[in-house]
Amino acid sequence: MNIFWTNRAKLDLENLEDFLIENWGFEVLQNFYEILERKISLLQTGKIVHQKYEDTRFHRILITKHNSIIYEISDNKINLLNMINNFRNPDSNYNLITEK
Repeated sequence: MNIFWTNRAKLDLENLEDFLIENWGFEVLQNFYEILERKISLLQTGKIVHQKYEDTRFHRILITKHNSIIYEISDNKINLLNMINNFRNPDSNYNLITEK
C-alpha cells in the first residue's frame, strides 16, 4: 500500500522534530526517525497490529510511548492524518482527528 502524509500530519511531524531537537538533541531525533520508518514500513506491509480509534473509521499506530499516528485506509492507500501526543487529554486527541 502507498503511504500519503496529509498536510496536518506533516505539520505535526515538523512540530515534533522541533521539540525533540530543542529539548533532547539530534541523536534522539534520529532514533525517533528510525522507529517511525520501521513502524510505517510494517504498516505498509500489513505486518503490524493496529488499533481502531474509538467509533470512527480511523486507526491508531503506536510509534513510541509518547506518540502515535492516526490514519485511515482508502483505495489501497494509507492516509496518515495526525501525529498525536499519547499523554495529551484523550478528548483533545479525538477532536484533532475529527476536525478534518
